Formats: sequence, C-alpha cells, structure tokens
Amino acid sequence: MGILKYDEQSLMRELDRIAMPLRVVFAAAVAERLLPAYLSFSHKAGRGNPYLLTQILERLWQDIQGIRMDPKELQQNIDLAMELIPGEDDIPWFLEQAGAEDAAAAIAYALCCRQNGKSQESAWAARCGFDARDHFVTTRDDIDPNDRVADERALSDPLIQEELLRQQRDLRELMAADLRDVSTLAQKIRQRAKAEPISVFNNGS
Repeated sequence: MGILKYDEQSLMRELDRIAMPLRVVFAAAVAERLLPAYLSFSHKAGRGNPYLLTQILERLWQDIQGIRMDPKELQQNIDLAMELIPGEDDIPWFLEQAGAEDAAAAIAYALCCRQNGKSQESAWAARCGFDARDHFVTTRDDIDPNDRVADERALSDPLIQEELLRQQRDLRELMAADLRDVSTLAQKIRQRAKAEPISVFNNGS
C-alpha cells in the first residue's frame, strides 16, 4: 500500500454513500481520538475546559445511542464546543495547542453533522484528525511546508499514516453496517477510538 493522503473530495463521496447517523459516528470517532490533545493542552497551559468538552462529546455519543438531543440542546453544544477552541493568538503558545484546536473543532463538526447530516461536516472532522498530526510532525521536525520533498516526508510519518488508516478502517465498517444495529457498532467504534488516541498528546489528563 502506498502513502495515504487526506483527500476531502474522495472522502465526501464515500461519506455520501452511508446514512447520516453513520456519518456522525465517523466524525465522533475522529473527535474521540483527538480529545487527549485538548486534555494535555489544558493541563499544561491551564486554559480551556476539558471537563466540559469531554461532557459535550459524551452527550453526542449518548445521542447516537438513542438518547436524543432536541434542536436547542444540540445548538447549545455546538456553540459551547466552538467557544472552547483555543484562540490562535493565546499566549503562551504550546505545541499541543494546535491539536487542542483541532480536537474542539472536530467535536463541533461532529455535532454539526448530527444537526444537518452533511458529509462535508464529517469530512471536516476527519481533516482535523489529519491536521493535528500533520502540525505536530512538521513542528517537531522543523519542516518547511513549502518544501515539497520535506512535506512528503512528513506525510509518510507513522503518526499521520496511522490516523488515515484508522479513518479508512472506520469508513469500511460503517459502509458495511446494518442500520438496524447502529448503537452496537457505534459503541464498538467508540471504545476502539478511546483506546487509540493521538499518542503523543495522551499524557496530560
């Protein structure tokens, strides 16, 4: 298998082939793997609200399991998740900050997918999963994003490739899913996502 790349248009076409509830599961799984980045950032920076963000994601999983949010609660959680995204100009800056931004954004996108059912929202959550790892690798290795060769080297990093592989795996399972058993599959995917977070940030909660 060659090096995987994040291809938004291709991903959206695949997401269009699955039902809306499964698109939400896909996005929520990406967010679950990213959540430790936010927890680590908050622990180091003393900023943010990791408890609230964790509860918002928990509430989304409950919704997927059948304890539905009404439109007002759903919009409130979208607004809260957006408010919890760290500001780019916040100081001091920490390496984990970009991952924290992507974690909160992925949760917001997953909630928006639950709200409007669009594949675009789910694909944007997946982009957060890619971006968090790409930013970490390029910063860690001091890679110039304008250097095409170096950028290709970053893309081949195991940290990035493992997330893209996990996204592909989740999508394959969701494509084969029986809509009558979404709850069981969602529980399986969530537990697996909790066991395979973005490892370099899984140290601060």
